[in-house]
Amino acid sequence: MRLSEPSSWVEAALGASKPQVFFLEAAGITVDASRQAWDAPLREDLAAWSLLQGLANFRDQQFQGEVVNLSEGRAARHSLMRAPDACLHAEGLDEIARTRSSFLAFADEIRSNPDINHLIHIGIGGSDLGPRLLVQALAPLKTHSPLKLHFAGNGDLHELEAMIAEIDPLQAQIVLCSKSFTTPETLLNAERLKSWMEARQAGLFGKRSVAVTSNLQAAAAFGVSRSFAFPDWVGGRYSLWSPISLSAAAFLGSEMIQDFLSGAWAMDQHWLEAEPQHNLPWQLGLLDVWNRNAMGFRSRCVVPYDSRLSRLPSYLQQLEMESNGKFVDQAGEVLAYSSAPLVWGEAGTNAQHSFFQWLHQGSDPTPVEFVLVERAEHEHADAHRRLLANALAQSLALIKGKSFHEALAETVKTANPAWSQDKIAPHRVFPGGRPSTILSMSRLDAKSLGALIALYEHRVAVAGFLWGVNPYDQWGVELGKVLAIDIEAHMLQNRDHADAQTARWIHRLIGGQR
Repeated sequence: MRLSEPSSWVEAALGASKPQVFFLEAAGITVDASRQAWDAPLREDLAAWSLLQGLANFRDQQFQGEVVNLSEGRAARHSLMRAPDACLHAEGLDEIARTRSSFLAFADEIRSNPDINHLIHIGIGGSDLGPRLLVQALAPLKTHSPLKLHFAGNGDLHELEAMIAEIDPLQAQIVLCSKSFTTPETLLNAERLKSWMEARQAGLFGKRSVAVTSNLQAAAAFGVSRSFAFPDWVGGRYSLWSPISLSAAAFLGSEMIQDFLSGAWAMDQHWLEAEPQHNLPWQLGLLDVWNRNAMGFRSRCVVPYDSRLSRLPSYLQQLEMESNGKFVDQAGEVLAYSSAPLVWGEAGTNAQHSFFQWLHQGSDPTPVEFVLVERAEHEHADAHRRLLANALAQSLALIKGKSFHEALAETVKTANPAWSQDKIAPHRVFPGGRPSTILSMSRLDAKSLGALIALYEHRVAVAGFLWGVNPYDQWGVELGKVLAIDIEAHMLQNRDHADAQTARWIHRLIGGQR
């Protein structure tokens, strides 16, 4: 099949004569993509095309542990980290089950230790974004915990210094998360915490620190007392299912993490078993490819209408753009088409008062994903109903728009009184025909959150495979790190740099530190 642009994407979005229905449910997640620029015949064609490309084989190869991350020569079996113990035993992966049992038990030990009141989680990227999202989303559901959980994930020590200024080291437990245990930002924060604890009591850091890493030797050399490992085929942005969630487990309780894993596993089974036309990750991945390459959309906006999910857009930014933000295929050939779009967003309704003006009347139509939670965890039903009504209204407004004649018939109190109706009306026209998708869960609990994140993971894999890129490597993050080491050496020695602009800033910044 050849992807081609429809003659009228507005007509396609509206399904020509009537709206097209796309309403699927799986693992507690409901998706309504009826307001996207596709219809049933197109979806059938896309599914057939994806099968011809070998998508089903790719999916099966990944779950069977074959090497799908070609540039690093690795499998990508992160889904196994959420598999039930029985499945792991059947595959001879008992070590994964043992590690999970061990780190969850240790999390409960931290949670119940009366001497520990503060838990400090150190990590960056996937070692930080996932646990932060998990804790923010599920904290309102947790039973009482004496722990206060703190995150520091940046190379800027202002964050850490402000935190530890209020904490007694004797009451703290540190969790260091770094797959390689060479991440500069993580080690910078770890060194500062080590000196902070040792200044309070010799040997305290070794007693109250734990590492989550694939490099157990480096962690031991650094002085941590205990480490939990995970396989090298678990990428950082896919590591939330591993002991990387140790801090979240200690804060929320191990049972909640078990529910989180089981919700994701339920989505895994749907992805493996459902037919393409009724398979949520399959269909949403096809939609992403269609929107990018046929419709030409350069970005996708994600707006969760629940403040507990306000970190979801930033989590998805890493998941999608680090996975599929590539310009060459698996063979190293330059792509003849565009790959992953920009992913961005903010929680609603706050977003309505910032960038929704651009979404409705800007010159670049952009698909929007509204993430809804049908049931609130508070008792203010009226407020939650109003929140959901706003989300539905924005989706309707994007597709419906407002014509010039409709704007002309309105009386606008805030309009310039010197302007005629004909003059103000063009400013109040909404083009309409702008696509959106609604993703909903009945309530925000651990299982539904696990299913939602797993849905996005598989969707990213679908799109990455169809674009021909490797969704499991991330070479694009390396160059800046290497250059930073060289630039810091120039700063330390106050030497000129070969790049004139960099040299100018080195002299300026070094001068400012004297």
